[in-house]
Amino acid sequence: MAEIKGIGDNRLSCFSTFVDTCELIRLTSGKNKKVDLISRYISCLHEGSLHIAVLFLSGKTFPRGSSHNLNIGFRTILQSLLEISNLNGVDIRRIHLEHGDMGTIAEHAMSKKQVVTLFNQPEGKGGEQLTLSDVAIQLKKIANLKGPRSNNDKKNILKGLLIRCSPLEAKYLIKIISNEMRMGSYEGLVELAIAKAFDKDVRNVRDAMLASGDIANVALLSKRNLLDTVTVEPFVPMSFMLADVMFTASEIMEYFEKPLYCEYKYDGIRVQMHKFKNQCRLYSRNLADISYAFPELVDSAMRIRVKKEERHKKKETRDIGEVDGVDDIDFILDGELIAFKHNKPLHFQELQKRLRRKNMTKDILSEIPVRYVVYDIMFYGKEQVIKETLENRKKLLSMFLFKDPVIINAQSDIIASADEMNFIFKKSRENGHEGLVIKDPSSRYHPGKRGRYWIKLKEELDTIDAVIVMAEYGHGKRAGTLSDYTLAVRDFGSNPWIDMIGPENGDHLYDGLKIIGKAYSGLSNKEIDYMTNKLRSLIIRDEGNRIIVKPEIVLEVSFDTIQKSSRHDGGYALRFPRIKNIRYDKELKDVDALEKIKSIYENQFHTKSKLEQKNTEF
Repeated sequence: MAEIKGIGDNRLSCFSTFVDTCELIRLTSGKNKKVDLISRYISCLHEGSLHIAVLFLSGKTFPRGSSHNLNIGFRTILQSLLEISNLNGVDIRRIHLEHGDMGTIAEHAMSKKQVVTLFNQPEGKGGEQLTLSDVAIQLKKIANLKGPRSNNDKKNILKGLLIRCSPLEAKYLIKIISNEMRMGSYEGLVELAIAKAFDKDVRNVRDAMLASGDIANVALLSKRNLLDTVTVEPFVPMSFMLADVMFTASEIMEYFEKPLYCEYKYDGIRVQMHKFKNQCRLYSRNLADISYAFPELVDSAMRIRVKKEERHKKKETRDIGEVDGVDDIDFILDGELIAFKHNKPLHFQELQKRLRRKNMTKDILSEIPVRYVVYDIMFYGKEQVIKETLENRKKLLSMFLFKDPVIINAQSDIIASADEMNFIFKKSRENGHEGLVIKDPSSRYHPGKRGRYWIKLKEELDTIDAVIVMAEYGHGKRAGTLSDYTLAVRDFGSNPWIDMIGPENGDHLYDGLKIIGKAYSGLSNKEIDYMTNKLRSLIIRDEGNRIIVKPEIVLEVSFDTIQKSSRHDGGYALRFPRIKNIRYDKELKDVDALEKIKSIYENQFHTKSKLEQKNTEF
């Protein structure tokens, strides 16, 4: 791979070339060098291989929004490896505890491969090598399998692929399948490589990625010099716009110095609703399809209509999304899904019960009814509207006719003073909500970006979304369960899904994360049991009384105050932390940054007073 351009098209499309590139990336230190390697590789690929390689390098098997899901569990992978090697269960456990990586187990197992079975594919003239396309086709076959024999059929297809693999190819095949690429090549690095490979401004690549959500398509359009044609696609969820945090109503009004939209902050999950023609799908904050859990919302969305007379009335001033004579409009909405019963919101945990069930019964629908509160729109008719002002987007939403109360528009009040904001804040809390979200009427929709266009105002100091990196066994009634969790947040300006590089035994794995303390209270016994099983499946290293885990489980943590600390590498510690929620809807990229910890620390009343006093002394 030293001279990629000297390799022919056939060789470039081979899975072995992809694997060699991955191994070089893993062994290379330094982000720029990794970007160079990826850039040189993808710049030479033909379009079919480019699409697949970019997905795999980004740690994905299918594009965002795809209905395909592998659903291959640890046991299926393990059985496949055991059946084509002479390893036993003891060998597997030893390797897994030592490396914490299924790919390494696969590499070792295939080096012991002793059988060639009917799963072996015909080699053809001169012996055909496994290609990227071969792998993608077989993975899609696996994803399409359903029914009582599907696990066995999946295992057979997987064995057929593994038989054709060298040990190193097997390693990366399993890494792709188990979503454990962990070689320092994640979406952020691939974005940089796409920009370099096809001579594009990285900001344009990132904007295209935020809007479309499909990094493989962004790579193809960059290669074709059509990056400016990227738009919102049906059933491809885009990244959500994010809110910043400020601490008082007066601080917010002083910053903006103009009237603002004021809306309740709901204790639910963020949901994107895509309705196109005769289909509707719902996507959570981590862009997973959760339509299965809320069939009543899908049904209600199909009955949404738009006021014709209002649309024509607005035609003189704007043409966005106009479809004359049609009241059944395609759209993408942004809003909050809350559990809602007896005219009041239920606890967030009630909503999680719906997400953990694959089959919705009438009893569940009745026990945990929901409401979808719409507060923004990204697509209307035939056009994306994210570059429109919030004021215009709100006008579009006012034209929607929701057929039943399961979907409603958020109440948006225009306020011009801190007193008005405080009054509505009090109403929000009395109605069982978390606080307020304040929005700039002139702002556009910024997918995936946090800025001072939307501001959260909450009664508490705020909560922290942190990821578990270590877990310890409890004592007494909690003996035998993993109930004490070490939490980390992102380092200043870092992306841990980019910077998590280092030896596969777990050392230096968390270069992009900083520890801010431990939490052990707030969860029920049932939740602790769930966490114990989940954490054991994420082990990177077992140290006896504690385990080092893959940073995947996100917790929402409340606390009394934040204090400086030399005990943790983050430099701060949460005082009296309490786990508020297990955030099943969030992932590593949603974890808060150390900058937020610092900001909260500096805005604590006693700290702020000390700083102000210190400033007056000079």
